[in-house]
Amino acid sequence: MLFSQNSQLILRYQNIFKNKKIFFSGNIQDELPRYLSSIKTSLHLNVKNDFYEKKTYYLKKIHIYYNLLVSKKAVENYNTLIYYWPKSKSEAKFQLYNLLSCFSIGTEIFIVGNNSCGVKSATKILKKWIHINKLESAKHSILFAGILKHKTKFILKDFFKTHIWENLYIKCLPGVFGYKKIDLGSQLLASTFSKNIHGEILDIGCGSGFLSVCLLKNSPNSIVTMIDNKESAIISSQETLVSNQLSAKVLSSNLYSNVFNKFNLIISNPPFHNDLKVNFNIIQNIIIMGSKYLKKKGELRFVVNSCFNYDFILKKNFKKFNIIRKTKLYKVYQALL
Repeated sequence: MLFSQNSQLILRYQNIFKNKKIFFSGNIQDELPRYLSSIKTSLHLNVKNDFYEKKTYYLKKIHIYYNLLVSKKAVENYNTLIYYWPKSKSEAKFQLYNLLSCFSIGTEIFIVGNNSCGVKSATKILKKWIHINKLESAKHSILFAGILKHKTKFILKDFFKTHIWENLYIKCLPGVFGYKKIDLGSQLLASTFSKNIHGEILDIGCGSGFLSVCLLKNSPNSIVTMIDNKESAIISSQETLVSNQLSAKVLSSNLYSNVFNKFNLIISNPPFHNDLKVNFNIIQNIIIMGSKYLKKKGELRFVVNSCFNYDFILKKNFKKFNIIRKTKLYKVYQALL
């Protein structure tokens, strides 16, 4: 089993965890929780992915807790937190404030992460609640340890950021795509929406809900389904809909994993990164599987960076396709069955 550099740092101290009741949270990218010996282990996830969905049967002795937020009840029987720092510093702060508001005073806290993600800032961010020390660093990763001295105060609504775009209110939590600003690629895709769009629409990777509310503004009679594999995105999209008095179905789904009907139109601004690594599998799967989820004469419309070319894969899976809008940075593909 290959472990991430972050997990390798944890393993160097595996002897101290044998008598611990461990609660894992954060950006966990491997199966360390099932390999690390402990009295009791729980794994908190807020992102659905193939890795854990397919390997759940390996984790029978580990409780997997899937939710955006952690509760006091969920952690009441654990005395150790191992937190994997994500690539977004604002997301780390959001998650840790929630976690440290639930754990008991005296809980042992371990934080591990990559330098490029800003894990060094943990000492400053958490200094009011934990005095943490660096245990070790290797290959651009750092492991910190400390003991919880004071609980944080966590209020969910305080973490929402609001963007205003053409009289629409876009609500977004840390770690959700579009948190810092409304993406230019999303704006370009939204500029192609018109009153001519109708029927059932699927928004893959809905994030803050920006694309769906833009579409509903132009085509209020459309029936929109929004999906994302990240719980914070689901909550953000729901808040965006409420803020604009619009209605749509919002589902947790890892691409098409929780989708069972067909649509007239599928829209997406797909990511081309998986954590810190470039990964084109998401957009390729959206294209390849898209035809199965489109009605007769259905359409797939998505935006990508101008430097990427998907002509070959589109030609293999759709009757015809073209680029309907383009800038120096982005282009919008339209593919038809």
